[in-house]
Amino acid sequence: MKTLNKNSNIIFCALLGKLNGNDYIEIDNEGFMPLVLERIGERILTPYGFACHYSLLHYYKQMGDMMRDPEMRFIVVDQRLADTTAYEKVKIIPSMFQQDSIGLFEESVLIIDSITKKYAPQMNADQAAFANLWLSNIKSQGFLD
Repeated sequence: MKTLNKNSNIIFCALLGKLNGNDYIEIDNEGFMPLVLERIGERILTPYGFACHYSLLHYYKQMGDMMRDPEMRFIVVDQRLADTTAYEKVKIIPSMFQQDSIGLFEESVLIIDSITKKYAPQMNADQAAFANLWLSNIKSQGFLD
């Protein structure tokens, strides 16, 4: 399974730090759509060890409905223990991409009964490439400030 690059790992870990022990955070940044990070699963068995599952999304409202623009889900195996800067001990794997405005839903890693069962290698690699760009944009737009 394809993981995020080092820079994206650092950015995603900074977002995880903003959870501060909670399952959900919404970050408002004037001029941009809100950014939401939510833990949606835990104790998921992967080839790398146990993981948590997170949803990261921007959204806007259209006719009263929340529209994901986009939403991605990530499987996160975090083996840092006390050293929170040991980013090489964190594996972040894209598992889903959704863009409501165009009706796109792609699940690259299938999780069944808290176990990663199947994955689509090319789709997973494409999602990782997009996530690397998106997370860089999230940082440059000031969502980590």
